[in-house]
Amino acid sequence: MSTKSARCLGAAAALAALATAQQASAYCRSNTCKVSELCLQDDMPVGYCRPLRWTSNCIGFNVQEDASGEISYQEISDVLDAAFRTWQEAPCDGGRPPGIRVQNLGPVSCGAVELNARDGKTRIVDGLVPGNANVVVFRDMDWLATAGHRSEMLALTTVQFDKNTGDLWGADMEINTNLYDFTVGDDSAAPREDLLAVVTHEAGHFLGLDHTLAGPEATMHDRYDRSDPMNFRTLHADDIAGICQIYPPRDLSTEECNPIPPHGFSSECADDQLVACGVAPPGAGGSGWSVPLAAAALGAAAWLRAGARGRRERPRRGRPAAGERGAPAVG
Repeated sequence: MSTKSARCLGAAAALAALATAQQASAYCRSNTCKVSELCLQDDMPVGYCRPLRWTSNCIGFNVQEDASGEISYQEISDVLDAAFRTWQEAPCDGGRPPGIRVQNLGPVSCGAVELNARDGKTRIVDGLVPGNANVVVFRDMDWLATAGHRSEMLALTTVQFDKNTGDLWGADMEINTNLYDFTVGDDSAAPREDLLAVVTHEAGHFLGLDHTLAGPEATMHDRYDRSDPMNFRTLHADDIAGICQIYPPRDLSTEECNPIPPHGFSSECADDQLVACGVAPPGAGGSGWSVPLAAAALGAAAWLRAGARGRRERPRRGRPAAGERGAPAVG
C-alpha cells in the first residue's frame, strides 16, 4: 500500500505491492491529523490529534448496483460479507468478538465518494441535509481521472469524520478494476489480484485502523504481496489487537442495531435527492433497528482518504520498468 501522509482535508491511503519486508511492531489507529510519525494505539488524543472510531455499535455498507464488468454483484456482496465477518469474529480477550456489527444493506444507485452533513457546504432542503450511504464501488473505467488516484493503487478507502472528536461519519471504498484484474476464487496469481484479501484490508480502514508498523504478515501492512496474494484474508495477532482495542468486546445481544449512517441514509447521490429524510435501504430493516431522519452535523466534516492509513510517504518498491504496468496497491 503506497500512501501519502494523512491530511485533515482530503488525505488518501493506498496499498502497494510488497517488494521488501518492513519489520516493525504494532497496529496504528487512523487519526484526525496529518502528523506523519503519529501512531495512536489507544483512545487518548495526542494534542489535537484524535483516533477515529464508529461511535455506534452497528454500521452498514452498500454495494453500488452496477457492480463490475469482471465480477457480479452477488459475488462482490458475498466477498464483502466475508471480509467484514473476519473482523467481526476476531478473537479478543476470552475469545469474545469485538463490540461492533457491520451489516450489508444491499444495492444503491450512487457511487460517489461524498459526505452530506450540515457543514456549511452541503445543499440544505427544508432545513435538512441529503442522506448518505457507505458505498463500495468498482471503478471499471477512468481510475486515473480522479484526483488522488494513482496507477499502483488496487483500492482506496475514504473515511469522513468529525475532526473535533474523531467520530466516524462515513466511509466509501473504491476498487480499481480499471487497471487490475481481480479474482474471487482460490486461484489468485499475478496478474490477477485476490479480491477478498484486498477488501479485508480495506475493511480494516473502514473500521478505523491505519497501516500497521508490524511486518507483511499483518493484514493492515501497507504492501500487498503478490507472492502470497491471499495472506490478507486472515488476521494476524497485530490486527486482532487493533480491532479489539477500538471496539472492546461487550454483549450486543440486547442492544438495538441501527446501521444507518449518522447523518441519515439515501441510495441516491446528493444532487439526485429531492428530500433529505433518511429512509430504510431496500431489503433492510425489520426488528432491532430504527430509521432516523438525516441529522445535523455536530462539527465540520474532515476527510481522511483511505491513504490515511499511511502515516508517511513510503518509497515505492518493486516499481516496474518503463512501459510495464504499475505495481498493484490497495488503500
